[in-house]
Amino acid sequence: MRNRLPWLGSLLGVGMLLVGSPPTSAQEGQAQEQARPVPRQPDGKPDLSGVWARIPGDRYFTAGASGVNAAEEAMRPEALEKYKDQLAAAEVRTIERDLYDPYVKACAPVGITRLIYEGRSGRPFEIFHLPNRVFFHYEWGHWPRNVWMDGRSHPDPAVSPSTWMGHSTARWDGDTLVVDTVGFNDITWLDTQGHPHSESLRLIERYRPLNDDTMELQVTFDDPEIYTKTLVGNTLTLQRMPDVEIQEWVVCDDRIREMYATDVCEITGAWEFEAYCHRREQGLPMDDLFNNRGGVSGPVE
Repeated sequence: MRNRLPWLGSLLGVGMLLVGSPPTSAQEGQAQEQARPVPRQPDGKPDLSGVWARIPGDRYFTAGASGVNAAEEAMRPEALEKYKDQLAAAEVRTIERDLYDPYVKACAPVGITRLIYEGRSGRPFEIFHLPNRVFFHYEWGHWPRNVWMDGRSHPDPAVSPSTWMGHSTARWDGDTLVVDTVGFNDITWLDTQGHPHSESLRLIERYRPLNDDTMELQVTFDDPEIYTKTLVGNTLTLQRMPDVEIQEWVVCDDRIREMYATDVCEITGAWEFEAYCHRREQGLPMDDLFNNRGGVSGPVE
């Protein structure tokens, strides 16, 4: 699981400028002169196309004066109990906490909110405007995401299976792209801190461009099964990266060679090799394992 960080130094520099000391009036005026206006599509709507990454800074949820963040304050008791176990593990050492992380433990997809949040680690995403939809392409695992803008409704959850990325529709609210997503499974986390969610989760993402290369994103989390109220995440700042291209990045790339070199009969649940391993265990010949059509010649005894 490699990180690609050739541009992160400059991005960190931008982040430091944003969180540093307040600019003077002269600096503000100069910045406004240098900032190019929001690019537009032929229909006048903002053109968000390009590669973007989150500027290091706020998390979705930060601790208040009580030392507890809004997500924990609103978490229902049964969910909070499990979450506290994760916090206790994190205080021991990283590997203890990672035992709870579906991504680290099982190479599970991280889901939309972490795909956005993890941009700080060198994995940006690209936006394309297409007819009747906006397409997001995330470098992390090369996840594709269609955000439909043709007026369609979300599928009926009673007949449509839950998914890792959910089902997304969107509309324009002035210059803000408002994305509405439902239909998630309950395996992913909201963020790297491990805040959980259920299949009832509804995400509202609001992408608001400020100028040619800067955009604000605010995510609202509504999950009545886990939280007692709707959670409004901190506003994140996204930076357009004009000289960055989405690169190959394979989830669990560091495990592939090890698994490839492992005897298939030692891999738990390798059902594809069941017939082969059974015959090898019994000392039976392998030349008649497959018939001329390429399938298993008969049932496993």
